[in-house]
Order: sequence, then C-alpha cells, then structure tokens
Amino acid sequence: MGGLYVHFQCDTGIEAIPLLSAVRPQNTLAERVEFCGRGMFHGIEARVALLPAAFDTGIVFRRTDLPGSPPIRANCESVAREPRRTVLAAAENVRVETVEHLMSAMAGLHVDNCVVEISAPEVPGFDGSCRPFCDEILTAGTVAQDADVNSVVVSDVYTVRSRNRAQTLLLRPYLYSCLAMTYHLDYGRHNPLPPQTMSAEISPEFFYTEISRARTFVLESEISMLRKMGYGRHLTSRDLVVVGRDGIEGNVPRWPDEAVRHKILDCIGDLALAGTPICGHVTACRSGHHLNHGLAGVIESLKKEQRCGRVAA
Repeated sequence: MGGLYVHFQCDTGIEAIPLLSAVRPQNTLAERVEFCGRGMFHGIEARVALLPAAFDTGIVFRRTDLPGSPPIRANCESVAREPRRTVLAAAENVRVETVEHLMSAMAGLHVDNCVVEISAPEVPGFDGSCRPFCDEILTAGTVAQDADVNSVVVSDVYTVRSRNRAQTLLLRPYLYSCLAMTYHLDYGRHNPLPPQTMSAEISPEFFYTEISRARTFVLESEISMLRKMGYGRHLTSRDLVVVGRDGIEGNVPRWPDEAVRHKILDCIGDLALAGTPICGHVTACRSGHHLNHGLAGVIESLKKEQRCGRVAA
C-alpha cells in the first residue's frame, strides 16, 4: 500500500467471540432494475442495470459498451489509484469509475451479490449522494439466499495512516455485533469548511435516513484545478455542494453537518471492497479514498484468515 503506514496493535484483552448476529443470509436483488444518468467527473451518459446474482458472486461490474471484456470485480485487487474517487479496473482499458456511492448503497442496504451492467466508464453521479441508488434497490427489493455471509469480528486494533500522519483510520473492537463509525472532519483553521464530527452505529435504517442523502462537496478554491484536469466541467453549484468563503454557494445544505455524513458514506462504500461486513468500530480522521482502500485491504486479509480457521482480528 504505497504511501500508507499500517500498524497492528495486539493485546487488547478482548476475545474474538462468535456473535450470532455476525452471521446472516446473503442477499441479492429480487428483480432487475435500470436507470441512467451522467457521470460526475466526465459527464458521460451511462445506462445501468442492476441484476440479481447467485450467492458468493459479490458485486461485479460489466461494461456493456465493451463486448467481450472481462468482468470487473468490486474488490481491493481491482482498485486503480486515481484522485478524489474510487476506480476499479480488470484491464488497462476496462475500467469503471466513481463506484463508491453505488457500493455504499449496496453495503448500507445489505446487498451482497449483484451484477452491475454499465454502458460507459463512469457510474452516474445524480445529485452527488447515494439516495437515488438506494431508491432503485428498494424498488427492486431484496431476497435472502441459501448461503451465509460471515462478518469479520474485530478483536485487535489496526491503524492505517498517511506517511505524514495527517490522515488516520483506526479499526478496533466494538461491544456490539455491528459496524460503528466515527468520523472527524477537520481541514484546519483557515479552511472555509468548519470541523464536523459524527459517530453512529450503521444499520440499514440509519444509513438510508441519515447518510444516503449526504452529497459530494467541493471547496470553491478547488474547482478551477479540477476543471483544468477535465473533471466536472458540466457541473454547477446546483449539482453538488460548493463550499466558499461565506459558506455553501447556490445550494441549501440537507444537514448542518452534511459534509461529514458524506465522508461516512464514501468510507462505507470503499470498505465494501473488502467483500465482507464488519463487526467493529472504525474511527476516521480526515480520511479519503486512498486511506479507505488501505483499510479495506486489511479487512480483506482478516476475512481470509477467518476462512483459514485462524483467529481473526
């Protein structure tokens, strides 16, 4: 994990106790659902179909505009490092970009197996949140399958941080058999976005009502640079949350702390690349996609240890 430092702290005194609710049936969609929209970064129109899939399939993307191309599996091995978003690739020219919001909707609503057919290189951005994806999933409905998904039950402490220690992700045990998340958003004294913190247990109900509507945000000072890179030239302040010196421009926040809620949304989507739910507490400080991918890799390793019969953290 280039540019990341991973620390493993043992001797927490907490045993890895098999919790009954850490095992649940795998779920897939009850029926096919389709939608279309423009990508947030590149503005290309994409048609997307979410299809039911057999148990143990996971989340798999298929580029329908590239006949014969290999499927793109939503896992850590597929991550192609790009700025400000999550990109997955199966080959040099077989990629799907900005998957984090769709992945977050899948994870938040407990969809474990799904084939995503997409006609363009980027998932639609819609309003910058993942609520539209959630609504499509709820329209289709979900069904339980004849196989279980086993959550990683965390019993040790793991820290993933940037080399300069400015960004940190901490994974540690939690008293209850669920995922809890705490996010500290703080870009410093001279940033127009004030510090925000949120801590919550992530259930499907909480995710849908309190997280899924939180939109992508960008600082006004960053827009010129992003457009020079070819990103988001079709967007205006009505399409996402733009934070200027005097606050949000041309838009109305959905919550006073919408930014930190969106950071949790992104983190949930990125950690879903581990391919397993987590029973533990994730604490993030200024974390972004690259750091999230690093922790997803740690969780993926713990999942493999569990399958091999070793005690996993």
